[in-house]
Amino acid sequence: MLEKLKALGFSEYEAKAYLALLNLGEATGYEVAKNSGIPRSMIYQTLNKLIEKGAVQKIQGEPVKYLAEPPPEYLERLKEEFSLKISEAKKALEALTPPGAKERVIHLNGEQIAGRIREMLQKATKNIKLLASMAMVLPYQELLENARQRQVAVELTLIGKGEELQEFDPVILTPEKTVLKKRGSLGFQLIIDDDELLLAEEGGENETIGIWTRHPVVVHLAEHHFFHHHDLPKLFNAFLSEIEPEVKEHYWKKIKELQQKLEL
Repeated sequence: MLEKLKALGFSEYEAKAYLALLNLGEATGYEVAKNSGIPRSMIYQTLNKLIEKGAVQKIQGEPVKYLAEPPPEYLERLKEEFSLKISEAKKALEALTPPGAKERVIHLNGEQIAGRIREMLQKATKNIKLLASMAMVLPYQELLENARQRQVAVELTLIGKGEELQEFDPVILTPEKTVLKKRGSLGFQLIIDDDELLLAEEGGENETIGIWTRHPVVVHLAEHHFFHHHDLPKLFNAFLSEIEPEVKEHYWKKIKELQQKLEL
């Protein structure tokens, strides 16, 4: 327990004094020193530091006593203070970001890609647009479900079957085997909040490689690509009964040609 408190910024004496007060309830400095093993010459300095941290209350009287703040209340306040500091630091650092930083393209490989995907899915606040094979999406199913619980719009276009992800009402494209036969690899495209893009390629024994960027032009192009493979098919199906047969035939012919060009 000492190590956990020290990880929160307590010194060893502060951690010992706080734990002693949790055990004793209201106690004098002498009682805390005796119970914790802290030298009497250091106990009042230690208790004053805990008061400054908001972890201990000083109860005036004769003699003066001390009382530990209940852990749930203290930890919640500590969490709020830390979040505020993080927010302020983020704003200050963003102000120092040089012009053009948003246009950078970062190259990724292996576990870097998986880590960046998890990070993006966890921080999405508005929408997630994901085009990938079923096998590549399944490891992130729980993160997608969590995002939806946060009221984030999750849109999926899957290569191959998508039974396990039917709750997301995905658009299903060409089977995985067809794509692997033509290209030898499978693509992964993730856009979050219309602001960040991750593209990755995986196939066979080849190493997974990818890029991440917030370049507005590249993100816009990726969104246009996603629109053609997700939104257009949904719109077409929604109005299927109202579309003339000749238009239907022309549409499906164009879609098939597009998919062949893109080797999907």
